[in-house]
Amino acid sequence: MNIEQNKLLAPLATFKIGGPARYFVSVETIEDIKETVEFTRKNGLKIFILGGGSNLLISENGFGGLVIKIDIAETQFCTPDGRTELGGGEKIVFEVGAGKQMQELVLEMCQDGFGGLEWAGGLPGTFGGAIRGNAGCFGGEIKDNVLEVSAINLQNMEVRVFESKKCEFEYRNSFFKQHPDWLIVSAKIMLKMMPKSPKIYLWAFRFLGRKNKNELLKVMNEKIEYRKKFQPLEFPSAGSVFKNFPVEHATEKLKNLAKEKKVIKTDPFPVIPAAFIIDECKLKGKEIGGAKISEKHPNFIINFNNAKSQDVIDLINFVKDSVYKNFFIILEEEIQII
Repeated sequence: MNIEQNKLLAPLATFKIGGPARYFVSVETIEDIKETVEFTRKNGLKIFILGGGSNLLISENGFGGLVIKIDIAETQFCTPDGRTELGGGEKIVFEVGAGKQMQELVLEMCQDGFGGLEWAGGLPGTFGGAIRGNAGCFGGEIKDNVLEVSAINLQNMEVRVFESKKCEFEYRNSFFKQHPDWLIVSAKIMLKMMPKSPKIYLWAFRFLGRKNKNELLKVMNEKIEYRKKFQPLEFPSAGSVFKNFPVEHATEKLKNLAKEKKVIKTDPFPVIPAAFIIDECKLKGKEIGGAKISEKHPNFIINFNNAKSQDVIDLINFVKDSVYKNFFIILEEEIQII
């Protein structure tokens, strides 16, 4: 384990914005985590956990403590009940490290013919980050796959397994987001072998083709192509800046407009897309410094010209003020700002 000093964070964030971390370390085991936490205690340092760097805005001042990057990324196949063969349609369990990139995980599972994550095609960030924020899109949420989560308490080094119901999953939220002392190490997820798959031996499951894997890859690629078409992936960004707004909390003016334009989504409950609300305020293309509200997707703020973190913050506040003046609601940020 190598603790670096003055590590520039901008290259590790999808926004490509951010100053240096005073100390930085990548961890691959629980023992690495324990050793790192002991270092912070001895030196009186604060800790920030870095996953894939998405949904994150980092100040040019950087971080004055120690940034821990989670690189625990192993994927293990878990035999449900000790059998040596699997049949089509069976439910299958995998244990996945928190540092696994979601795009890699989704691709691997689809290629191997295991269904359940294809909705997440193109989803950025790490598996642990997806659990922490209960990531979701296209009608799916990561909570629907999670059986249990293994986490370590950064205060007392207790390692605990949380059953899914103990994770307190909500819309873009979880127990772990509300209790940052608990660091996600890995989680078990339930997937499903496609119905037309032949029986296979466990040792060979990664090497044998599945008759239905192309169907999974098709769905996955459709999600990726949708993102390319409707999201400004050609520019650095942090993804969706604001949470979609619950219909039940909307003013009558906004609710009636959303009904009229037929934009209300039920993902995972009735919401009005933040992109629609921002668009109705005529904010597409609004620039502050090097940051801009995307014309392609107005819930994305893009770094189009060497934006500073303050440019993005000023633009976020401008959007919130404009939305409040127009609809008397307050949008809530989905991204984390440090």
